[in-house]
Amino acid sequence: MSRTVTPEAPPIGRLQDDFERAAEAAGGPVDLHLALAGKPVRIRFAGARAAEALSSAFAHLEAQEDESPALTLHVWDSGTRRAEAPEGTGASYYSEQDGLRALHQPASDVFSVLEAGTGWFWMPDANALPYWDYTAPFRHLISWWLDAQGLRQVHGGAVGTEDGGVILVGSGGSGKSTTALATLLDERLRYAGDDYVAVGAGAAPTVHSLYCSGKVHRDDLHRLPHLEPALADGVRPDEKAVFYVERAFPGRSIAGFPLRAIVVPRVTDRRAARAVPGTRAEALAALAPSTIFQLHPPARDALAWMAGLVRSVPTFVLELGSDVETIPAALLRILER
Repeated sequence: MSRTVTPEAPPIGRLQDDFERAAEAAGGPVDLHLALAGKPVRIRFAGARAAEALSSAFAHLEAQEDESPALTLHVWDSGTRRAEAPEGTGASYYSEQDGLRALHQPASDVFSVLEAGTGWFWMPDANALPYWDYTAPFRHLISWWLDAQGLRQVHGGAVGTEDGGVILVGSGGSGKSTTALATLLDERLRYAGDDYVAVGAGAAPTVHSLYCSGKVHRDDLHRLPHLEPALADGVRPDEKAVFYVERAFPGRSIAGFPLRAIVVPRVTDRRAARAVPGTRAEALAALAPSTIFQLHPPARDALAWMAGLVRSVPTFVLELGSDVETIPAALLRILER
């Protein structure tokens, strides 16, 4: 659970000086340019080591350099491996004052700071983070920045086509990741994420991909044999299996699309997947708790915002069966409606 306190955040000048020194010691900064939610973003890594460790999830969003990025993140480490972090994310310590947001996550000893369109992300060792920090890098910094763009980061997957797609919502174990990654079996569908995406609400809600990563429990890998050759290196046997879709399946990721429906996956004892109409209450119950819990801090209007979102598009329950190959067709039938 997160706790709001007021830790003594380092002065911005000191953070920038620390980054510059780390970059110089690592042979210079390495810049990654992205088009994130339609905006130019620059991530400055202190050296190639940090860049290599934390760039894979953004492979589908790489863009040409823009001289006026809407967001610039500075990323560096001390090259100091910590003792093994405890299981789970643990407590987080957040503060906000005079437009500056800061978050310290003691379990991984990661420190995130954002002021307007500039952020800083420090970690002890770029190669010793929990696996979820590689699949969704700088998630809190990006979430805060998205708020200022009128968008919201939600806990859910997303798949679709250029013409429109769906978000997949539900708690852990509901089948979101299996559903999202099963779409790679059908060339007509594109992958926008399995865990976090950005959504713009309103009369014509849109979905924006944040990460091309995907992860599933290793016990479920036998159901997705098309993914086994694409398993990312460096993941420990006790962690989820991780994939970077754009690198393993070039061209199968998508930056975003109009939102056509909200889909609630549900594991059943059926053989073939089947989509049935759902209710707004089911969609909100599947979307809101996990999204609010993972926001630091939870936005005061988050529940009302999500209630408005589920009123704007239809809801379907996707009854998952034992035959994963039937999932894409069920999703395409939703989109055809």
